[in-house]
Amino acid sequence: MNKTLALPLSRDTVPALVCAGICVALMRSGFLTFFFLLPLGFCHTAFGAATAWLCFVFAALGNAVLSTGVSLYYGTGLAGAVWDTLYFGTLALGFAWIMAGNPRIMPVNFRIRTVYRFIAASVAGALAFLGMLFTMGREEGFQSFLRSHIEAVSAAYIASPGADAAPQSFLESGLTPDKIIEAFSMIALRGGSLFFAFFLFFFSRQGSFLLAKLFRRQRNGGGGSMDSTAGDLTGFFVPRRTIWVLTLCLPAIVAFRIISLEMIEVAAWNVLVICVIMFLAQGGGIVLFTLARRPMPPMMRLIFGICFVMLVFSPGLNLLALGALILLGIAENWLPLRKVAVSNEQ
Repeated sequence: MNKTLALPLSRDTVPALVCAGICVALMRSGFLTFFFLLPLGFCHTAFGAATAWLCFVFAALGNAVLSTGVSLYYGTGLAGAVWDTLYFGTLALGFAWIMAGNPRIMPVNFRIRTVYRFIAASVAGALAFLGMLFTMGREEGFQSFLRSHIEAVSAAYIASPGADAAPQSFLESGLTPDKIIEAFSMIALRGGSLFFAFFLFFFSRQGSFLLAKLFRRQRNGGGGSMDSTAGDLTGFFVPRRTIWVLTLCLPAIVAFRIISLEMIEVAAWNVLVICVIMFLAQGGGIVLFTLARRPMPPMMRLIFGICFVMLVFSPGLNLLALGALILLGIAENWLPLRKVAVSNEQ
């Protein structure tokens, strides 16, 4: 169980500042940007919920100051700095809420289950990403930068030794910047950005627990161990009627596409992705429930965590694993896969 504390002003300021600085540095590091939420999660698992909230405040303020300074120095305008600040702040705020729950300074301190915090934070993160994408996508400088990079990557792929000569002309006509941007925008709107935000939060959360295991620095009440934090997911059950929402979304998407109601089709796609995410969480809960009931030494659990990270970054295998978890979660609507009674909070 996550416990919320009052924000400290002295004792945990240094670790909060250090973790916040690493968050901002990773966000601007290029390839390592994907890991920018890990220091915030580690701050929670190692030092407690209150320090994690303080880390979020420092990171959001530091990123805002840095974004504004860079924009003013290069004369690129404040629009990019505003969207960068909004995007970073939304993701960091959502992840801090996922990890630490509501801060004690809030007037209403009610508990929302972790999986539902995941979904709400993912929706907010997806909206921030889409807003930044379509706002900055109208700028000529950004379009030129994006097109040049897409053309370079496409040319390198087409000219690679492994590319067959037969589909060469098809690749040259299909991998144009306009078609790639159009396909990316279509996927992002139809649940791609939502699923990516959820995946980023989930990976960052599990990575934070793995870091805490490696460094042996966990504070009881601050977040617990990887095993204890899995308890919320092991007891998660998707509401029974969700399967009907999932089933109805599929023909609705086809029907709205036929009659050219694009906005409603996009909304149906995102509802479908939310349902899939919930069944994915249920499938993960089944696996964690099974593992938790088997006696296992700590080293073996650490190896499982490392294997999970390797699986996430294995192309092809990660899609098979995600698909298997989704099907497992759906199957529990009819099969008693968790035989021991677990509290069903909905």
